[in-house]
Amino acid sequence: MTAALLRQWPKLKRLIMAFGLFGLVIWPAAGWYGHDLVSDEYARFQALPGLHVTPSAIVGRDFVNIWHGGHEALKGAEGIYDRTEYRRTLRAAADVYGIYAFSYPPHMLMLSVPFGFPPYLWSLALWLIGTFALFIWAARPWLKEAGLPLWSVLLLPGALVNLWAGHFGYLIGGLALLGWWHAGRRPGLSGASFALMSVKPHMGIMVPFILAAKHQWSTIAWATFGTLALVLASTLAFGMDAWTTWLTSTLSFQVGLIDPGAQREYYYMMPTVGRMLMAIDREGPILLGQILFGLITMAMLVWADRRGARLADIGLLSITGTMLILPYSFNYDLVALSLIALVWAARSPARWWSPERLAYGAMFVAPIAQVPLAREGVWLSPVAILAAFAFAAWRSGRDWAAHPA
Repeated sequence: MTAALLRQWPKLKRLIMAFGLFGLVIWPAAGWYGHDLVSDEYARFQALPGLHVTPSAIVGRDFVNIWHGGHEALKGAEGIYDRTEYRRTLRAAADVYGIYAFSYPPHMLMLSVPFGFPPYLWSLALWLIGTFALFIWAARPWLKEAGLPLWSVLLLPGALVNLWAGHFGYLIGGLALLGWWHAGRRPGLSGASFALMSVKPHMGIMVPFILAAKHQWSTIAWATFGTLALVLASTLAFGMDAWTTWLTSTLSFQVGLIDPGAQREYYYMMPTVGRMLMAIDREGPILLGQILFGLITMAMLVWADRRGARLADIGLLSITGTMLILPYSFNYDLVALSLIALVWAARSPARWWSPERLAYGAMFVAPIAQVPLAREGVWLSPVAILAAFAFAAWRSGRDWAAHPA
């Protein structure tokens, strides 16, 4: 036991010291916000009947869409994209109501169907365990390269938020990490990972541009073939009407959720530049600001490439930069960003008091600090993500090559 601990000590030390002096604040903050999230959810669960954690939501929150969507898909897709009918059947099945909708493209139904068979809690457990296993597998080479222990994934603030929400953070984050690690090495595995990411297509908007710029034609071919195969299979299984309704009605409904006038609960969960600008000045040029941040992000990606950054590191930058470009994302989408912040911090040659380590630490804790800080009028996430992204782009190329671990 002692010998094993001694062998792990360099990795443990690297983990503890990743954020340098600022770790004295970052680690306690992550623990405090995590405890606050869990204790608040448990208190809600005890105070409400059944599985409810709010009058309109149950344990696992958004996973109920995957479970119910899969269950209803067994009967046919007609009532899934009809929001009125979908909410009626959801209320009958789980006593859940509100603005719930199956907002994912029809090929997500094929992934949802297996989770529609078991009872809800069993299905939720299978979803979280399965997607967490994928995330661990995908994170392993990145953590190993950075000299960090595999169990670091248990400490990611974004992971706890995803558990709370029962969402796609493990799945999409794992697929993105897997895809970029194997891009240029195993095009079939990389392309298949990017194809599966299309169940939440906006999370992979940077992928085709970077692959094309880096002439990764084999990976593009696999990703394209995989995506088309999923679309074709879902069309055969659920009909063309499912796709037509999703494209013409569901997408417009989702866009409406970004309404600047909306002051709903999920408002505070959005770590986007647009929401930050709305909080500063609701009447200001929000769209212009979002576009400006997007252009800055793209420019820094090009800069990193010109500095000789390897494809895998550009991939990590793209996962992070996507959160600066998207006008629509949530704190549970930031699981991979927590991991990336930790990896960047561990690899950085910056001094222990450098602001660079503070930027990585702020991005690391952003997923779990997003809601409580936003309620106080502090929109940390976009600023933290931009700062960490800028430092990492600056380090790309020669610096990362000289300090892989």
